[in-house]
Amino acid sequence: MIRFPRIAPGRALLLQVIETALTFLYPTQCRACETPLGLETVPYLCNACWAQMQFVEPPWCEMCGTPFLIAASSCEREVCDECAKAPPRYGKLRTIAFYEASLRQAIHLFKFEKRTALAKPLIQLMLEHLPDDCQIEDYDFILPIPIHKKRLRERGFNQSILLAEGIAKAKGVPIATDIFVRHKNTKAQSSLAGRERQENITGAFEVRKPDSISGKRLLLIDDVFTTGATIREAVKELWNADPGEIDVLTLARTPSADTP
Repeated sequence: MIRFPRIAPGRALLLQVIETALTFLYPTQCRACETPLGLETVPYLCNACWAQMQFVEPPWCEMCGTPFLIAASSCEREVCDECAKAPPRYGKLRTIAFYEASLRQAIHLFKFEKRTALAKPLIQLMLEHLPDDCQIEDYDFILPIPIHKKRLRERGFNQSILLAEGIAKAKGVPIATDIFVRHKNTKAQSSLAGRERQENITGAFEVRKPDSISGKRLLLIDDVFTTGATIREAVKELWNADPGEIDVLTLARTPSADTP
């Protein structure tokens, strides 16, 4: 009869904790499709899922970037109905890909599960798929959408700052993180519906050094564009500093049921 050495309860618990930690740091399955991971190019996701991202392609609204669901060759429109009725206060908004499938999973891991190793491939994704009319070098400052200092302490980082820092470094454009702040601690926008989002975010931002961006060309960067409430409020506040231009770039946007 073979006798296996008995593992003390305390040591067994320690081994379980170590195994759980290793699985957390080095998962063996894709977090999107649960297939075994091999030599992947992106942490936590298999190459197949990463390749399935749906990128936002023209034709789109020249202002808000909402894609038109028709062939580019037959599109005669320049702006969507919403922007024609009420033009946004930014010059243009551009987005890299749709917030669905593997990109949704990647952003969730990055933002809410603190998997900051995903910042590098997400930045690279943005750089490789920048629209032709979004020339980063043309801007004087890159401004990430700020989060409140309480949420920053809880999360440990601002995902928009990490994305903006990577783009700013790659393109040689200054990034400003102390000029534009979020002084109102709001509820998470993801937990609210349309009108609630706008009410929640109203008055949340403040420009601390208005003279430093007066007359400057600004590029706002955020992770996900949903209803546009956060961007609208941010742009409204920034115009109080009298910049020369404000454009917006986001990593993802939610597919809209009423896309024109």
